[in-house]
Amino acid sequence: MSSPQLPPDLAQQIYDGYQFQLRGRYEEAANCYRRVLRRLPKHADVMHLLAMVRARQGRTDEALALYGDAAALKPQDAKLWHNYGLALGGVERNAEAAAAFARALSLDPSLPEGLGMLFSARRAVCDWRDDDALRAGLARAGTPGQPEVPAFFTLWLDDPDVQLRAARQVVARRCAGITPRPLPAGRAPGRLRIGYVSADFRRHPTTHLLARLLELHDRERFEITAFSIGPDDGSDYRKRIERSVDRFVDCAADPTPEATAGRARALNIDVLVDLMGHTDGNRIEVFAHRGAPVQAAFLGYPGTTGAPFMDYVIADPAVLPLAEARTFAEKVAQLPDAYQPNDPTLAPGPRPTRADCGLPEEGVVFCAFNNLRKVDPDTFAIWMRLLSAVPGSVLWLIAGDAARANLVREAEARGIGAERLVFAPPLPLEEHLARLALADLFLDTFPYTAHTTASDALRMGVPLVTRTGRTFASRVAASLLHQVGLDDLVTADLRAFEAKAVALARDPAALGAAKARLDAARATSPLYDTARFARHMEAACETMVARFRAGLPPDAFAVEALPRG
Repeated sequence: MSSPQLPPDLAQQIYDGYQFQLRGRYEEAANCYRRVLRRLPKHADVMHLLAMVRARQGRTDEALALYGDAAALKPQDAKLWHNYGLALGGVERNAEAAAAFARALSLDPSLPEGLGMLFSARRAVCDWRDDDALRAGLARAGTPGQPEVPAFFTLWLDDPDVQLRAARQVVARRCAGITPRPLPAGRAPGRLRIGYVSADFRRHPTTHLLARLLELHDRERFEITAFSIGPDDGSDYRKRIERSVDRFVDCAADPTPEATAGRARALNIDVLVDLMGHTDGNRIEVFAHRGAPVQAAFLGYPGTTGAPFMDYVIADPAVLPLAEARTFAEKVAQLPDAYQPNDPTLAPGPRPTRADCGLPEEGVVFCAFNNLRKVDPDTFAIWMRLLSAVPGSVLWLIAGDAARANLVREAEARGIGAERLVFAPPLPLEEHLARLALADLFLDTFPYTAHTTASDALRMGVPLVTRTGRTFASRVAASLLHQVGLDDLVTADLRAFEAKAVALARDPAALGAAKARLDAARATSPLYDTARFARHMEAACETMVARFRAGLPPDAFAVEALPRG
């Protein structure tokens, strides 16, 4: 059914509404669209526009109802189905989102971002239909004639060249036509000013890692500003970030990225640090407008931004050797230890019992608490072979209902009963850390390995077996294991990964020795020495700014390690 034609006055209402929508004035946009729908209640295109606005406002139930009604009226509209999928995915109704994305792609295979969103939604519920074909589609990202793929989803490919192509394509589209304003020629002497930009200054893994670093920056030499481009969840984590910086600037309601960049310029920020990359909620356009003379990518995105205006990426020798810097648009600022900061002050809650968590009193507990999107059929097949090879063992996962059903089905197809899978509910961080200590061995994913989750496991004394590859994302767990002296748990291929995990699980003495080494290392490891990390980070920023002030272009460098002790 096609949408009815609009009389001129209603056409003007739609035009006005869309202009409001583009400027983030969502309630005014909604009022325009509602006026049209009062006279033409079955106009699918206006219902679609209003649904988009309501989704932006967080009025999810209304948005989904509007999308459903519009799709019934206009079932051949690929973009409508795609946006419907986005709204469903936003509330973790991923099985329904996958169906909507599949419908959209069937109507328009060239739909930008369509393949990536279908891949993500299916992976979220461990629906591995066409997984090889979807990954093959992701591998074509950034090549001529191929639809755009969200750069984030190329992290699931162990190919840094694909990641660079995809990121460049996204940046070229999003930042086309942006010409940054000239920066001030200089500023008065004083503390070096570092600004951190994120949408995740809230209850979020990035904040869990970052908060202590912000607190420990040397305030005699550095002035720290947080630019928040995301929502305020009212949590203690948000309040801690606000307390930990010299200045907290809430930019969530800024009308444009240029306005946010202008805030940074007005504060004479020397180094503007992007904590987002291509993750959800980013505003990479802020950096295209050049908010500071030096701009660096750090922590939140384990890959290249692909952006010509991002001067540096902060990494370490394990995740990004200088010899492999060609696959990054940024120059490499290499910290001497792990690139990932940690917070040793995070305290777990009371430790539960195995029974409290639905775990057997005896037997090896394999833990795989990574985001389920990281799990592929090959990895899961190895996990099932481990359960078969280690009698009495169980696999501990975090999964919603749809994913649980699919995982049980996949396990049973491989001869493993449902009782060998134990599903954990999401919990607040303190409770999650406490239960982690019940696991015997953490099993990693590939090529997108455990990052914050790996730090959490090591913090709680749980050894981790990982596999490393060619990309930053595939090497993070290896970087962390190196910091605690467990390099022998880093493997190079599927066969070696499986062999290492089986050997440890079958040999209580070897597993106990690995745990003892981890326990001994945690007290002295640089992974939890946040003060040391802060000094290295500050040295990196000073080097970047010194090059800029000397009139030199960005170039790769390694920060010299401070003496230990």
